[in-house]
Amino acid sequence: MARVLRLGILECETTLPKAKAARGSYGDIFEDLFRLGLKNLGDAAANVQLQVSKWDVINGKYPQIEDVDAIVMTGSYGTAFEDVPWIVALVDYIKHALESTDKKVVGICFGHQIIGRALGADVNHSPGGWELSVGSIDLNEQGQKFLGSPSLALHQMHRDAVLTVPSGLTNLGSSATCPIQILYKPGRVLSFQGHPEFDEPINDELLNVERNIFGEEAFQDAIKRVDRPHDGVRLSSRIMEFFLDSGKWKEGVE
Repeated sequence: MARVLRLGILECETTLPKAKAARGSYGDIFEDLFRLGLKNLGDAAANVQLQVSKWDVINGKYPQIEDVDAIVMTGSYGTAFEDVPWIVALVDYIKHALESTDKKVVGICFGHQIIGRALGADVNHSPGGWELSVGSIDLNEQGQKFLGSPSLALHQMHRDAVLTVPSGLTNLGSSATCPIQILYKPGRVLSFQGHPEFDEPINDELLNVERNIFGEEAFQDAIKRVDRPHDGVRLSSRIMEFFLDSGKWKEGVE
């Protein structure tokens, strides 16, 4: 019998022109990534039927919480700690999902920071400044157990960060400039400051559009690393296992 997994992807930003033409919306990019991650699980997930819906939360569009099994928040140009109406509404929605339901929540970059804010963490500009392009995340013992390697290489594109670990959650990894890279709560929360959905063309376009914001030295350093190998596809399988309470994540919820 097929197992249906209903993912609601909350689109917190629109793609830039080249990425939109090649890959569609960020919801489309995540759907492609998760379907590949599910496929790569092979027989272990052969009976899983993935149903994906996409929601423009900037314009107030949200799924009914009972209509999804899990929520995914994308990145954004927005500032997670500002009191912009759509961001406040998003924080309230996520807080409700985490405090009043049993739905799983995954956040990426801005989404990771929204989870932190919803759960009372300090979210602000990172003391380490901009973290750009492909970089290494060192995993602690628990992170290595769940994610299966000593470190991860992921695309990055952020200046803000979660500065304290929310009560009841664990941090699984850190980088040289950002100590809180991965938040985890068994069976409920998994979030990443990095971008498993990015590839070289997506991040190259972002870096070039925002070049003047970063400064030339930071831009040149980042553009040299944008084509490096990264673990986004491998990580997508670990995220799918989290949704399914399978793999090493199963041990965390037993």
